[in-house]
Amino acid sequence: MHIELGAHVLTQDGKTAGKVSKLIVDTSKGMLDSFVVHTQWMGNDLTVPIGKVERVDADETIHLAIAEEQFLQLPQYFIEKFVTNSAAPGMEDYDGASRGMMPLSTPGLSGSTPVGQEWTPGSGPFIGYVDMSSSVVTEQSSLSENEFSISKGTKVLAGDGSHVGHVHELSVTDEGKLRGIVVISGHILKHQHFIPIEDVDDADASAVYLRMSVADFQRLAQTDSPEAAEDAQP
Repeated sequence: MHIELGAHVLTQDGKTAGKVSKLIVDTSKGMLDSFVVHTQWMGNDLTVPIGKVERVDADETIHLAIAEEQFLQLPQYFIEKFVTNSAAPGMEDYDGASRGMMPLSTPGLSGSTPVGQEWTPGSGPFIGYVDMSSSVVTEQSSLSENEFSISKGTKVLAGDGSHVGHVHELSVTDEGKLRGIVVISGHILKHQHFIPIEDVDDADASAVYLRMSVADFQRLAQTDSPEAAEDAQP
């Protein structure tokens, strides 16, 4: 079974749920634990356990084993970073400026001071300002400590750190056990390459790290199709 980034998702009663925006991997189990669907309803991101997948069509459309009503009750996916700001010289007279939690960015407020730049009282709007020298960045997330998310465009790096492509989809068993990844390479002419999970050294939210060299990757791309390579796996 392949779970592709960008794949269409339908509920059991035939309603369009949205598209796959992220793949959530549990490193402690070596499994695709769940995936995130960016919905049509208010643009919410809902986390779908892999066990809720009924089937995946040849065109990569994912059919869920739950109806729309149950789908909308799934937990939301989120990652938010905040700055806990302490008092800084010259800011004591600004009510609220020296304490509290504020987001690292303030979308839609183009007149606000960019994050990390110095702000002088009376010089302009305070919203969006963070004094990074006296602040602590904290993160709140729906992910557990053993989970990380892969999104479209996540880099794939060879053993020497060279960039060889991007994650296109993950190949898993019906239970979610990882079999390998499908990598897209090339700029104009796109090629797909299946990488067995045994050749993946590590992975995190920023990249997937391969055990193979660039030369090994290129030889794999020239001699094996993704389908043939996957069928040869135990």
